[in-house]
Amino acid sequence: MDDEFEYILIEEDDEDVSGDDEVKLAEIYKLASRLLKILDEIGSFELKESASLMLIKEIVGNDKILMGLATKMLQDMAFGFDDDESYVS
Repeated sequence: MDDEFEYILIEEDDEDVSGDDEVKLAEIYKLASRLLKILDEIGSFELKESASLMLIKEIVGNDKILMGLATKMLQDMAFGFDDDESYVS
């Protein structure tokens, strides 16, 4: 295999999350927490970094506002800006 990584085919779960926005938000939080736990268990820093960037790219997509927000947050983290300012107004 020429690729550095062996890709695993993952079947998408087409389970419809029904209910109001609070139910959907709870499901997003549950799944995000699970993803972060798995991400934290990855031993290789390079793989962890790559997976983190893939998640950000998947979440942001082509949304210019989310892209700007993610860029600002990453810059703040990179430069050690740790103020309690909120990113959402």
